[in-house]
Amino acid sequence: MIKNYSLINSLYLTKVVEKLPKFISRKIHKIFKIYFVPTKISVLPNFNYPISHNCNYQNELIKNFKNTQKQNSFMTYPDLINLISSLYSKNDEFNFLDYGSENVDFYLKLKLMFPKVNYFIFNQKNIMDNLKIIKEENNFKNFNLIYNEKQLSENQYDFINLGSVIQYIKDYEALILDLMNISKKHIFFSGTHFYESAHESKNMIVKQVNILPRTFYLYFFNKDIFKSIFLEHNFKIKLENKNLTDNINYKNFKSESFSSIDYLDILFEKN
Repeated sequence: MIKNYSLINSLYLTKVVEKLPKFISRKIHKIFKIYFVPTKISVLPNFNYPISHNCNYQNELIKNFKNTQKQNSFMTYPDLINLISSLYSKNDEFNFLDYGSENVDFYLKLKLMFPKVNYFIFNQKNIMDNLKIIKEENNFKNFNLIYNEKQLSENQYDFINLGSVIQYIKDYEALILDLMNISKKHIFFSGTHFYESAHESKNMIVKQVNILPRTFYLYFFNKDIFKSIFLEHNFKIKLENKNLTDNINYKNFKSESFSSIDYLDILFEKN
């Protein structure tokens, strides 16, 4: 079967697929396995990534962790604890910033492995309000809630974690500069899309369509330009691997302008 990716891209962009009955749109996804389609827009929409979050699910995670001592929620880098263990010892005291995280059982696992860690979390207000309730009900220690950029800059962080989040940030370059200023050592991006291209575009905006009827817009980054931001500010690349949590199909991006597109994890370390 010859797959006409140009046609299917057009059907997704014009919202034809979104308007079809759910069983048909699912069949189309099963055949073409399209995750993202390229767009011509240059700015991410406002309120692009609303998140459903509730205390009941967080309480279930806490209950499961107490029974198993294991994290059950999904992570774009499931080996994060082992990565941190390669950088810090169990009795080290360090500041860990979880930017864009939402599930409490990672904190529980991190605290179990590193009792002296100071954990900071930043996300949308409705998520932070729920986590405040969870924190107070469970008397969590060193579980620090950050509601705005001013609070964010009040501390320095040894490890800053961005799990598949930077691509949804409208002004991501300003955020990266802010994070570099408050970073003491490590900034980690997991589950992030990068492309290599002969053109000098620093990013492109794509439409995410693999979870219809929900759709989101996000950045794919020019890998060399993205890396250069850090290399020019006294950071080096400590780790770069393909992310293995999903086998994403990029075949509908076939073009002479792209030599490759990859789903990567990159750890930067301050010199």
